[in-house]
Amino acid sequence: MAVARVLAELPVAWALVRALTATAGTAAMRRALPVYAGLLAVAGLLFGGNGLSTETVVAGAAESMPARALLWTAWSIALAPTLAALWQTKASLWLRSLPVPRAWHLATLLGFSALAESLWALGWGLGGGPLLAVAALGGALAGHGVILARPPGWQGALAVAATIAGLVLAPPIVLAVATWPIALMTLRAAWLAAPTRSAGARGFARGLPGPWMLASALVRSAARGQATTLARGALMLALATAAAWLAARTNQVSDPRGLQIYLCGFMVPAALVAGSAASGPILQCERSALWLLTMAGASARTRLAAMSLALAGLGAAFGAGCGAALAVTKNGAAAPRLVLAGALAAGSLVVGAGLAARWAERFGTRGPGRLILALLLSATLALAGLAWFEAAAVIGWAIAVVLIWLVGHARSVTLRRATGGAAVVLEMIGVRKRLGTRIVLEAIDLRCKPGEVTLLLGENGAGKSTLLRIAAGLVEPDRGTVRVAGAALDGGSAAGRRGLGYAPDTADAFPELGVRELLTLVAALKQAPPPSPELCARLGLAPVMEQRMRTLSFGQVKRTYLAAVTIGGPPLWVLDEPSNGLDPEGGALVAALLREHAEAGGAALVATNDARFVALCPGRTVRLAAGTLREEPRAEE
Repeated sequence: MAVARVLAELPVAWALVRALTATAGTAAMRRALPVYAGLLAVAGLLFGGNGLSTETVVAGAAESMPARALLWTAWSIALAPTLAALWQTKASLWLRSLPVPRAWHLATLLGFSALAESLWALGWGLGGGPLLAVAALGGALAGHGVILARPPGWQGALAVAATIAGLVLAPPIVLAVATWPIALMTLRAAWLAAPTRSAGARGFARGLPGPWMLASALVRSAARGQATTLARGALMLALATAAAWLAARTNQVSDPRGLQIYLCGFMVPAALVAGSAASGPILQCERSALWLLTMAGASARTRLAAMSLALAGLGAAFGAGCGAALAVTKNGAAAPRLVLAGALAAGSLVVGAGLAARWAERFGTRGPGRLILALLLSATLALAGLAWFEAAAVIGWAIAVVLIWLVGHARSVTLRRATGGAAVVLEMIGVRKRLGTRIVLEAIDLRCKPGEVTLLLGENGAGKSTLLRIAAGLVEPDRGTVRVAGAALDGGSAAGRRGLGYAPDTADAFPELGVRELLTLVAALKQAPPPSPELCARLGLAPVMEQRMRTLSFGQVKRTYLAAVTIGGPPLWVLDEPSNGLDPEGGALVAALLREHAEAGGAALVATNDARFVALCPGRTVRLAAGTLREEPRAEE
């Protein structure tokens, strides 16, 4: 009977396997495959000697504990995104709602995880036998399980470090027996904790200049959301340091000058690749938050400076660690020189690669090719400089990066403050905008006076959001002028943006920052105090001030953006569907805040289709239809 029941349920199990394959499984395999060749090649080149084979790689790792530690660390970092795609992405989490026993879910996910780790186990098996294969597979699963299920904060870092140490020090028989139960428990914990595991952090320094605050926000966002990418960059520099150590040992070099040349020479390609990789999540974070940064007054210069500071800090930290590691293993007396040289070299090379990525981003589909050419040219020039000037070349790299940054800084848009005291807070004259072949806005004339709330109505797709983005200076009209508090918003200028606050209907700005961190960042960029605790409590944000934005409900995100709008007391509020996602009490609160803002002499342009919200709000209503505006009388209450 038991056998018959199992056979009857096999189609359900097969359907579960196909569902995972069609969603997270394919993504996980795509993330895994490019990793194998690179890791095996690096392992063979570093630890396999002249014979690039599995036997020499495994034998070399068995004889050298640093080699084994580097291999285990590399494998853990490289395949962490693959396992995360299986266990923690939305594509796989929906499977828990299927009417299938939880054990089947876990067995299916574990099977895909073992498949992802199979080449690692195969390599160790061919080089050392079946016991090493079982030990490697169990250790890899357990290690990645700990990485995915780790607690937040320093406890998580300590757990990962202890796991790597255990994988390096434990004998194969212990790994083969003890790691499998650990893998099952940790991967199950990772799956259960994936949707809710998050914690906003305090520790956001106040009183720093805007670029420094933005650089800190970029680093925090990248470290929390793209930690594996940063870890891969650090791994590249660690591999370069290992190669420098091997070269110095082979050539019997131990003097400080020679060690510095070896360190910087191997660091050139590694740091350029690491900087290019690290710039990806930072640029992505900046793009997604561009509307918020623009409204906060972060000019192109500020964003350029923040990215440069973030990359310089990351590169210098990694480079200093590499210099210290080489000094400890070869010549302790050379530590100050190697740490300084490593920090300066890695910092300048990482920033140079990031600036090249920022430049290449402007060229659309041609950007990746131009970025590769820029990195190759940079590597060639850097190595040529090292050959010509030896140890002094590091200073030349830093000077070159500073000059490149200054050129970009000089070409960036200048931030001009808005003038105040205008009789009309918002003035749009003859605004026209075409999207593709469709004319969305045609000859729009709109004025918002102090003490006036203008409610913009219209059907879905009528162009309300486009009109609001033009009013906020985020989109340039094809024709016409826009003035905020007497200052024109044209040519990408930031003039007048300090006179307005904008909150979109949907956005994903800095999802890895906490609510308090986000509001503190906006306040620093605007050079204004953050929202008062009373306003935050009134908006219902007090209980979630330390939570990350990505863990909030849609309504809580809208309330956070509304709090950000009030920072600096801008005379104009531009709100897109502010009641969307809010409960009736939340909509009434927004209406009350609009009324108070108008009574204080401010103006607001609000797009909405919520009839109940319109009835609660003061002011006049205008309707957008067929690209034109017309006044619409308020409904009698």
